[in-house]
Amino acid sequence: MKGGLGWFVVLCWAVLAGVDSAAAGSKPNIIILIGDDLSPREFPPYDTGVWSSTDEETTDMLKYRARTPMLDKMAREGVFFDRYWSTPICASSRAMMMTGRYASITKWWHNFDYGSWVDENGNVGDIVPLWITSPLGIGQLATAAGYGTLWGGRAGMKDVDNLEKFGFGSGVFVPAPQEVPASSLSDFQIVGRGTDENGDKIMVNLDTGEVEPGARAHRSYTWLPHVLLFNPPKEEGAESGRLVYYPNTEETKEAYNIGTFGPDVDMDVTKAFMESCTENDKPFFLYATSRIGHKAYDFLNGEPDTWPPTPKLWWNPNTQRYVKQESIVTGDAGNYTTTGINKGGIRRHVEYLDYTLWQFEEKCKELGVLDNTVIIFATDNGTKGYGKAVEKKQRGPHVPLFVYAPGLGMTKKGRSHELASSVDLLPTVADLMGVSDLLDGYEINGESLYPYLFGDAEKHTREYNFSYQTRFIGHVQLIRGSYVMKDGANRWFDVSEEKRDLDSYPRIYDWSSLPQEYRDERDRLRDVMAEQYVYETEHDYVGPLPS
Repeated sequence: MKGGLGWFVVLCWAVLAGVDSAAAGSKPNIIILIGDDLSPREFPPYDTGVWSSTDEETTDMLKYRARTPMLDKMAREGVFFDRYWSTPICASSRAMMMTGRYASITKWWHNFDYGSWVDENGNVGDIVPLWITSPLGIGQLATAAGYGTLWGGRAGMKDVDNLEKFGFGSGVFVPAPQEVPASSLSDFQIVGRGTDENGDKIMVNLDTGEVEPGARAHRSYTWLPHVLLFNPPKEEGAESGRLVYYPNTEETKEAYNIGTFGPDVDMDVTKAFMESCTENDKPFFLYATSRIGHKAYDFLNGEPDTWPPTPKLWWNPNTQRYVKQESIVTGDAGNYTTTGINKGGIRRHVEYLDYTLWQFEEKCKELGVLDNTVIIFATDNGTKGYGKAVEKKQRGPHVPLFVYAPGLGMTKKGRSHELASSVDLLPTVADLMGVSDLLDGYEINGESLYPYLFGDAEKHTREYNFSYQTRFIGHVQLIRGSYVMKDGANRWFDVSEEKRDLDSYPRIYDWSSLPQEYRDERDRLRDVMAEQYVYETEHDYVGPLPS
């Protein structure tokens, strides 16, 4: 049964419960950082000639261009891919990353479009959990391989009550409003307060008490953040438990204020996790799904849909180090004065992600484990205003991918034109962790990048990139090969020659004018789409449940 695998699912759960981690010492540490809503053009190594401005326009003005010394280094000394795809929207992309599977199996088709399921008690659920459709996810594999596991940043799995079932032992993230109650320490929230005479929701900013027309429910992930800890370490005097809001110690409670920046909290928790694993001779697997890059409400300036301010950063080219200024915020109820905080914008979010990657490398150096660590950076979908939820050309699913492992003998360096997909992350991680045998007989759509990145393979084995999304016109598919590409508007393009902007491919109108190999590839891609098009017939999950 497709996606169910019956008895094998039960066997997998038994394996995960019993794998001995005694031989884990030689396994490489793995860090995966996922940025939010950012296209390759926002990152200087891609040299696209254009990027996004703060008002979501395409520009070549340098004042909007990010500076990314760490990603520049990763691009030189590691590999970065310019033909890497996910999906045009976050939920289905994250499902791909975590499971190595397309929605034909996971049933995560799009934001707000998930397959239903029936639980063991006969209750119908509107959103089937990934750990039901795909019990061998990226976290379960890490646990089976004997890794310490932490999920940081943004869960986004609609299922905060069952985080253990995704295979992670700890976590630090901003929960969505529908998942758990908000932190009692932060009034940086937009909440619903009934409806108006037109039946529209009345959204209120709890910080100012003012109505925010058109705003969505939101909790700050930046300043005065709502940060939920999952299985935090048990410390003397600390609030502990399965789900505990930060700050949970006397020290952090004293330091928490409006100038507390959520991703800085994430990093502090993450560094402590890395230290603990290293001290206990346990490899660590960090899955950091950052919210940096996602537009949100800016509580410091009262702007409803923007890239909120981040701490001011400075890169010292002489010492090759970042310096972060102290962030100080004074004021109340929407009237704030700040020091050490920039004005925000997409450029500043890209630069903060670069700073995050640099901190990972520095911490690995401090712990003496950099030569046995793989750092992977990608994003979930294209930039808002350019690619997010867009079916035009490849703007929606086309995202960056960097792989950096300075001490593990990567056999490739620099820019790669190989086709690659977010479903390839899971089998690649399985190979790195030494547990690829657990995937034997388990259906996945991903193909491991390990032989290409660390072996003698001259090319990656992927022959096409496949993606999808649900639009008002219905469920649409996007696909790309080496010669031709079909977008979500059912238009075909010639992609045989890469364009600097990664976008201006010529449209195909006359197939008879093209070489036979173009038409042959088109036909193969049509066959793939036909096989994967089960949206109407297999939209919901019908299959076995893990015991």
